[in-house]
Amino acid sequence: MSYRRERVWQDTIAIIVSMFHATDQGSVRQSALEIVSRPYAGALVAAYFDPDRGFAGDLFDGLDSEGLLADNPSDRFTVDDIAAASLLDVRFGPQAVRSLLRCDSIHEALSAVSASARLWDATPAELAQADNLWGLLRAIPSVGRTRATKLMARKRPHLIPIVDSVIAKALHLENETWSPLAFVLKEDQLRRDIDALRPEYVDSRISTLRLLDVLVWMANSRSGSAVLTQTQVGAPPARIVAGPGTK
Repeated sequence: MSYRRERVWQDTIAIIVSMFHATDQGSVRQSALEIVSRPYAGALVAAYFDPDRGFAGDLFDGLDSEGLLADNPSDRFTVDDIAAASLLDVRFGPQAVRSLLRCDSIHEALSAVSASARLWDATPAELAQADNLWGLLRAIPSVGRTRATKLMARKRPHLIPIVDSVIAKALHLENETWSPLAFVLKEDQLRRDIDALRPEYVDSRISTLRLLDVLVWMANSRSGSAVLTQTQVGAPPARIVAGPGTK
């Protein structure tokens, strides 16, 4: 069986499974509201964008003060895009890199996705173009939901949210990726509350979606750097870190 046929079969199974594990939009909304309203939310976002903390910060978006990873054209994937996504703890194998940099159909699909659309008011046609690109990226060996959303969020930060295992679990997204968030973010007040978390030193071009994924990840990640920050800002740690003398 070819890889593409195997991928189609896997996606078919995923659709069938999703019928029994549909995302509850009410749970997504409640989770987002709760996380955004926590008193330490702003401190977590600020820590993520502090270059001295060791997180990706605005380097992922190519917007850091030194202009690093700034090669981010709207119509094709670049080495900088791959490097930026890799900052978020994912790896791309040789076959994936070749496909991302050389595949004309992927670049054409990317070009067709609106660069100005926002997730919460995107039209069905705009979402359909994003779905088309999504399908092509998912057909690349080793590119699953996490890698695909990180690549697409880099190119269309106002339309595509990053969804990894931490964010999916915290927001109860189940097998769906962006449609539940599109519904939840139609609430003007929630978007205003998310945008209010932006530190003064963070570029205004960092999207609402990016601020949300940063907050959710920082509040729920079990990585050492995230847990240390959670403890420092008074957030409940996602895991207990053993100290000296602790068994």
